[in-house]
Amino acid sequence: MRPAGAVLDLSPGAAVVLDGTEWTVERREPHLGRVHLVASDGVRQQVSFRFLANHPACQPSSRTASAGADRGRQAKAVEDLKEGRLELVELRMAHLLEVATGFRSGDPLRPGPGEPKPEYDPDATTLTGRHRAKAVELAALDRQQAKLLGLDAVSVHTLIRWETGRRKFGLVGCADDRWLRESGGHRTVSEEVREAILAVREGGTTEASARHAAASTRASG
Repeated sequence: MRPAGAVLDLSPGAAVVLDGTEWTVERREPHLGRVHLVASDGVRQQVSFRFLANHPACQPSSRTASAGADRGRQAKAVEDLKEGRLELVELRMAHLLEVATGFRSGDPLRPGPGEPKPEYDPDATTLTGRHRAKAVELAALDRQQAKLLGLDAVSVHTLIRWETGRRKFGLVGCADDRWLRESGGHRTVSEEVREAILAVREGGTTEASARHAAASTRASG
């Protein structure tokens, strides 16, 4: 039962616990009075605000509640995407769901043609193997097409990073920060520089790469 006075955060990216299972808010439809939820395994459901508010076993997730207290600003949401980027984010989401579940819809009850493919069948493969298969699949795309779709230079590390964003923020967590509208007052860096910084932190680049990342950051500021 939800503790007295506990506020149920239903903003995109927030998490709620329903009957002991954590769900992330993917998006809201206030005009219809409903919210779309996604579980960590990609399963989705849509429920009404009233249903969640009155459900005796629905409560805020301690994970996102504590994060929200320190955020200092509103979490990114689908509404923050620049024009024309939603379709690209949805495409990334479909690839991630195929890795996670074997189905681009994320729902075994709504399989696409030939799904699950052998290399993505969760009953016959490991998650690591599926990540590697997806990286190979995307690497085989036409380079120009892949770049236009935001699917170029995708490594296993990139897929895991996107998946982490998806679990934390829902659909918009799959987007590059440069695909979001400026909220004002926040310094940004390019995705390439961000990747370089991450690589430096993990000890995967040379000192020269670190200097290049720092110089690029100063230039973008």
